[in-house]
Amino acid sequence: MPTTSKIFKLVHISDLHLGKSLRSQDLAEDQAYVLGQIVRQAEKLAPDLVIISGDVFDRSIPSESAQTMFGRFMADLRRALPGQARSALRGQARILVIPGNHDSPRRIAFAAELFEAVGIYLVSEVRLAPALVLEKGGKRAAVWALPFVTHGAYHEFRRNLPEGTPVDAPGDGSMAERMASIIANIRPHFGEYDLNILAAHCYVRGAALTESDTAFIGGTEAVPASLFDAFDYVALGHLHRMQALSPKMWYSGAPMAMSFGDGGSEKGFLYTELGAKGPAKIVPVILEPLRAFRRVRGTFEQLTAESSTLDSDYVEVILTDADPVYNAFNELAARFPNLTSVRQEAFEKMAAGTGFDGLPVDEARLDTENRQALGLSHEDTRHAAALRDFASFARCILEEPPPEEMMQAFESLLAEAEQELA
Repeated sequence: MPTTSKIFKLVHISDLHLGKSLRSQDLAEDQAYVLGQIVRQAEKLAPDLVIISGDVFDRSIPSESAQTMFGRFMADLRRALPGQARSALRGQARILVIPGNHDSPRRIAFAAELFEAVGIYLVSEVRLAPALVLEKGGKRAAVWALPFVTHGAYHEFRRNLPEGTPVDAPGDGSMAERMASIIANIRPHFGEYDLNILAAHCYVRGAALTESDTAFIGGTEAVPASLFDAFDYVALGHLHRMQALSPKMWYSGAPMAMSFGDGGSEKGFLYTELGAKGPAKIVPVILEPLRAFRRVRGTFEQLTAESSTLDSDYVEVILTDADPVYNAFNELAARFPNLTSVRQEAFEKMAAGTGFDGLPVDEARLDTENRQALGLSHEDTRHAAALRDFASFARCILEEPPPEEMMQAFESLLAEAEQELA
């Protein structure tokens, strides 16, 4: 095994999504709690490099509070890492941050030159040279940065290539073609270094998706894992589940849950030690959430009958009643202090185009029992169709079934409109 003096120690983080809210619940306190743990763990691990592989913020124009949180995190992390007292960067730990698809590259790279002076590298564009080079025990490790490759980012990369350089992918090529072209152009420089490390934000084919990933990645194109074969370690961001695609290619995952579908899995970051032949050790560092994300299923009667509460955890209730339950949120909020949403299978069946009995919903097949469940008369089929259409539209926009309170609000507005037209 390589001696300690020749091992490069990395902390690999991604997908902070600062500024994210859960329905109307601000998650700032939860995120600050997790960031504090990252700082304390980094101080213990004393890495040579911390990589944050994109999606620092939850949206391209982050809130002022989210930007303040990130600035404080960078300051705390910088103070916790080795070499803080050194005037020169040699021997000082570095921090590399790249933007993801949720970030604005320009906002991430604001004052990049100033930050670089203290060992924080905010790299927003694709470069033909390493973002930074680590030196240890006579060995040199190049750290390459590959932010989320938009068409614009790829065009800019092509413009900066030396004149006469062949380019494989057209400007409007697929994500895989654009990334393959970039790696083909930087690969001839790999031999200048003992190790080549990549920080990238992308969706690699074959990776396992979580519930939050299906909403967050949208139409992002998958790229083949073989693109990264030449690198000694690949620090991936974009997907929220911690996972290995090969012994040297990892997603660190998000450091905290991003949806109720993520609530059952452990979250954290990766600590990696790289020797002369690549990863010598990769250790998941698990972080404790301030509040857990829990999904609770049952009938309205069952859930309101229970006397115990789930502490301060965030809760999403799924009601399994065959018929809609009105005003369910207010009743259940007394049982669950941090209730964020109530989903009803009765409404979800409508949104999926089926009735409570599983049959297709249309004006011709709304039977008497279903009309009574909805409180509809035979003359109210247009009301039912409008309700169903809105549920389908909301599901498309939200990428999940609409919450009960949204459906209730729409139905109230619809009833008012119908009265005005009557």
